[in-house]
Amino acid sequence: MATISAESSAIINRPVHDVWDFVGDPRNEPTWHTDILGIRSAADPARGPGEDWVVGETLLVTVQFMGRRNYEVEVTKKEDNHLLEITTTTGLMKPIATYLFEPSNGGTRFTRHVDIPVEGPMRLLRPLMRRNAEKRNEQFVQNLKSLLEVRAA
Repeated sequence: MATISAESSAIINRPVHDVWDFVGDPRNEPTWHTDILGIRSAADPARGPGEDWVVGETLLVTVQFMGRRNYEVEVTKKEDNHLLEITTTTGLMKPIATYLFEPSNGGTRFTRHVDIPVEGPMRLLRPLMRRNAEKRNEQFVQNLKSLLEVRAA
């Protein structure tokens, strides 16, 4: 199986716990990860997500990427103030997004890494998809940086 990987990082002029608290609340995801239109609880789709990503929890995510689609995602790893991994469990491609939080000169180095498995005929589109994934990934990280640094001002 072929995989597309994209990684972007930025130094955010906020302490790790501030960045973690914001990113760690799934209700904030659509504000910086702009492909996401909405997130709901899989257990009760009529309500939104809780205030915290919970390992093993499944959420329903509406995404605008190559059309509007709904996916289920699961929180597969979480180390407070350090690491968050979210795995897509439904759909043709099942990306795994990893968020890393590291102290850096009084701020936070935030890294967003995504692996997208590509199978079958979709493999022919890998070069185009890779460029697109890299560009979007960088935009999401910059969105987060801008949003959090403006909030601190």
